[in-house]
Parts: sequence; C-alpha cells; structure tokens
Amino acid sequence: MRQSSPTHTLSTGERILRALQLIVERQPDISVKELAMELGVSLSTAYHLVHTLVAAGYVVAEPHRSLRPGPVLFRLLEHMQPRPTQLEGYRPLVDEVGRMTGCRAYLATWSDRDVEVVYIHGRRGVRELPGLTRGFRGAAHALALGKILLAGRTAVEWPPYLLNESLPRFTPYTLCRRAVLERELAMVRASAVAFDREEYALGSTCIAVPLRTTEGIAQAALGISVPTRRFQVERDMLVALLRQLSLPEGLSAPNEE
Repeated sequence: MRQSSPTHTLSTGERILRALQLIVERQPDISVKELAMELGVSLSTAYHLVHTLVAAGYVVAEPHRSLRPGPVLFRLLEHMQPRPTQLEGYRPLVDEVGRMTGCRAYLATWSDRDVEVVYIHGRRGVRELPGLTRGFRGAAHALALGKILLAGRTAVEWPPYLLNESLPRFTPYTLCRRAVLERELAMVRASAVAFDREEYALGSTCIAVPLRTTEGIAQAALGISVPTRRFQVERDMLVALLRQLSLPEGLSAPNEE
C-alpha cells in the first residue's frame, strides 16, 4: 500500500517559516489580515498561525494589531552571533550608568546594516522597553541608540526598512517620514546626543550618546530608558551625566586590538 506524503505537515511548516520571514521583514507594519493575503490562506488560518507563534514567543501582537518579532527570536540571534570582544570592555560603563541613574541602560552597536543591542543593565522592576532584549535588531529610527549610530552613516549603509519615504510606525510619535528623520539626525550629529520621545514605546523616553574610538568614530551607543515624566524634570542632568561618563576620562573605553 502506498504511503501518503506528509503534505499537510510540510505545508504548515512552510507557512510558519514564511510568516516569520514576512513579520521580520515588514515589522511593525504587517497585520494578520495582510499576512493572510501574503500567504494565500484564510483569515482564520492566519490567526491560528499567529496564535501559535505568539504562544511560543516568536511573535508579539501589538494592541493596534500589527505584528513584530518576539523575544525568542532575539535570544536565538544572540546565540548565533557572538559579539566582538572589544565591546565587552564597555560593560562596566553600562553597569555604572545603570546604577547611577537607576534606569535600564543599554549598549548597542552597528551590525550588518542595522542597530543591535548587545548588552543591558537593569534590575527587575526597572522600566523595560518592550521586546528590547539582547540581540534585538531593528527600529533604528525609533530608538535613541539607533539614531546615534545612523547619524554617523550614509544612507547606503542604512537597513532596507529606512530606504522608503514612509518609515515603520511603532507609536503615534514615531518619526515616519524619512525627511523628518534626516533633519533629526543632523541635530544628533551637531549635539552628539539623541532622544526618542515615546517613539518606540509609550510612556518611555530614551537618551543615548556615542562611544567613540580614538579616531572619533561612533563604535557603539550608550543609552538609558526613562519614564517620560522623569525625563521632563531631569533631562539636563541625565544628558550631562551620560556625556561625562562616555568620555575617556569618565570611564575607560576598551583598547582596540
């Protein structure tokens, strides 16, 4: 008797992989309805796929019905991509900033045409940015960390999702026009400090400064996330502190090989 081929199982697996690919490539501007159309499946089938991915932590469904990669994907990416050893020398600086400010502190670098979070300091209970775990990539225009790293690079080095006039939206405050982003980056270059004012997550404002090599190149970005109300009161103090600590005389930067 001839055995039946596992057509249904294979088809389901292909759909899941294709769904993940679409969600990663088009974050955060793809909905379940759009996913169903791209996959050529019914809306109920698409909801079932998304529910499976959300339950496993591979996808996060935002309240406004858009989909983005979940924490499990970023943890997998972290295991697959070991970071350059010279960046490890910045960890004491990130830890010190976290302790002194009481904020969650982040270290990010530029990797394969996008911002990537490589280290985080923050105890439980300190405000977190949703999904911004070690290994997170993307949303460069919506993060202060990303703006620092974008400001030192030409558009040909930017990720594909920033090459259109309309940029992915995360909150009502995200800079969604490329021309507006470019004006913001000009200010970042002039001031050597970047902000995101609830542009990635409502209720959170972020500040970031560059960590420069001896040649003056921004090798990494150092940032903190602050409740917006606190930012409105302590902005100048926090900016001054970050600037001071990011200088070579603040805490020593790592030696380059």
